[in-house]
Amino acid sequence: DDLAKVLWLKSRTSEVWLDRRTNYTRSLAVMSVVGYILGLGDRHPSNLMLDRHSGKILHIDFGDCFEASMNREKFPEKVPFRLTRMLVQAMGVSGVEGNYRSTCEKVMLVLRDNKDSVMAMLEAFVHDPLINWRLLQDNNTVKERERGGGDGGAAGVEPGTSLSHHSGHMGGDPEDASRLHPEDAKEVLNERAVAVMKRLSDKLTGRDFSPDGESIESDSVPAQVQRLVQQATSHECLCQNYIGWC
Repeated sequence: DDLAKVLWLKSRTSEVWLDRRTNYTRSLAVMSVVGYILGLGDRHPSNLMLDRHSGKILHIDFGDCFEASMNREKFPEKVPFRLTRMLVQAMGVSGVEGNYRSTCEKVMLVLRDNKDSVMAMLEAFVHDPLINWRLLQDNNTVKERERGGGDGGAAGVEPGTSLSHHSGHMGGDPEDASRLHPEDAKEVLNERAVAVMKRLSDKLTGRDFSPDGESIESDSVPAQVQRLVQQATSHECLCQNYIGWC
């Protein structure tokens, strides 16, 4: 109840408190849906800022975007956005069933209606050189795991191949990613970029919960929001996050 108490104790009157709580709930809903579309991860409490005057939630640290935190090897995140008990209890007695759900549905509807514009804007970020190395790192991690070299990668080294050469294929920072052969790196990045854009398209058409996004029928906006809320509040998903996320 810490967040709920802060909103109450920092308000001079009940009207101010109600206004702040409404702003808090609506801003949290907007950032939840937008963050989900963006694939924003690493939403620990230090990355969520609260404006004490207006009550609005502000997000910082957009480093783990395009589901980078969901595809990492250790402690992959399973929740679409942060919706823990501390955040829910600060919404009041209605919880996620009041302003939060209605705002989520309205934001999702607007994003889905403007799917083409959103996709065009995010595609520029997917091909940004500053983000490419992170996408490359995620792709290499998955491939190393498939080859049996997930535990540090040394198990996947072929005979006669130096460790310094092999380390460039594993990813870890921009310098490591740049060691790949230009043609190989370009092919991997294109493959990863296509997968990211396919995932974004599935989210904006309501097919994000179907296997491989191949379902002909898409979820309605209320059904999609309901699934996201259930996944975000699932104890089975929350318990898999690393301890610092709590």
